[in-house]
Amino acid sequence: MRKLITRFMTGWYYRTMYRPTRLNAGSLSDFPSEHFIATMPWISVREALCPSTALQMIAAHHGINQPRRYFDFLMGFSYGASYRDDFGFITVGTDPETGLITAAPYLGLEQRYLVTDDATLYLRALRSYLARGYPVRVPLDMGALYGQAEALPHNEVLVGYDAGGFTYYEPVSRPPAPSQPGHLPPGQPGLYVTDERLLLAVARESSLFDYPWRYPLVVFEPGPSHSDLAPVWRQNGQALVGGNRWGQQWGAAAIERLADEIKRLGEHFNLAQIELGLEIGAATRPDNAAHMREHFGDHVDLQMAADHFDIAARCYQAALDTVRHGNTGSSVIAKLTAWLREAAAAERAAGQIFLAHLDKRRAHTQPRDEI
Repeated sequence: MRKLITRFMTGWYYRTMYRPTRLNAGSLSDFPSEHFIATMPWISVREALCPSTALQMIAAHHGINQPRRYFDFLMGFSYGASYRDDFGFITVGTDPETGLITAAPYLGLEQRYLVTDDATLYLRALRSYLARGYPVRVPLDMGALYGQAEALPHNEVLVGYDAGGFTYYEPVSRPPAPSQPGHLPPGQPGLYVTDERLLLAVARESSLFDYPWRYPLVVFEPGPSHSDLAPVWRQNGQALVGGNRWGQQWGAAAIERLADEIKRLGEHFNLAQIELGLEIGAATRPDNAAHMREHFGDHVDLQMAADHFDIAARCYQAALDTVRHGNTGSSVIAKLTAWLREAAAAERAAGQIFLAHLDKRRAHTQPRDEI
C-alpha cells in the first residue's frame, strides 16, 4: 500500500509541476531527410551542471548570451541541496524541470514539456521540431547513452538529425562523455547517437525517476517576457533554507542531516558518495556570490548573501579536499562534519536574506528588482 501511495504522489507531482502535454501526431509538421541547426554554440563544462548549461546554449540560440551563473540563478539550480539515503547528497536546490519553467519567461521564452509512450511518434516529434529550428533538450540516462552500467541522470541538447540518428551538443564533458570542456562557436559537428540508443537512454531515465510517460522532450518557443524577480527570490530562498518533504531533506536541513549521518557512522560512512555534491557546491557557490555582486550591488542585504555563499564555497572545498585525501580517522570526521554544518548555516542565512528581501519588496520599502 505504501508503495502505491508513493507512486500516486510521485505521478501527481510530475503531472502538476512539469505541466506535460501529450504529443499529437496531427500537430507535427513534415520535415526533410536531414537537418542541422547552425546557430547554437556548443558550451560544455566539467562539473555536473547539465540543466543550466543546456539552457545557456539554447538561450544563446535565441540571442541571449549570459554566463551560466545567470541561468543558475533564474532556475535556482545551484541554490540549495538535497539528501536521501538512496540517492545520496547533491548541492542542487530545485528540480531542473520546474526550474526551467521558472526561468523561461525571464528569457522571453516559453518552456514546453512534451511526452509520449510511442517511440515512433517521439522520433518524429524530435525531427519535426529540429527541422523548424528549435534545439531540443532531452532528459536521459548518461550511462545508457554511452554504454555504461551505472545510471547517471542527465540531459542533452539535440541540434540535428539524419535518417538514422541525431547530432547533439554534450553540456558536461567528463567521463563517460567523449568530449572536452569549452565554449565553441555555432556550427560545430557535435556528437552522434542512433535512434535506438537515444530511445534506450531516454526510456531508462524515465524508468529511473518513475515518470508516468516513457519519452519526454523539452523545447523553448518565443513567449511572454517577465522581469519581476519575486518568484525567483521565493524559489531560491526556500531551496536554501529547506526542510523535510516526503522523507527527503532539502536545503540547509539536508546538509545538517548529512553531517549527522557522517558523525553517526564515522569511518563506516562511504565518503565517496558525497564527492560529487561537494564538487558542485565548491564550483557553484562562488558563481552565486558573483551574480549577487554583479546584478544587485546596490542592495546591502544581497551583498551579505554573497558573503555567505563565499563561506559555503570555502567549506565545501575544504570538505572535498578531505574526502579526496581518503583519510577517515575520527579527527577527520569531526572536521568534515564541522565544515558541513558551517556550510549549512551559511546557506540558511543566504536563503533567509532572499526571503526577507522578498518581504521588503512586498511592503514597498524598496524598488522592485528586475532582470
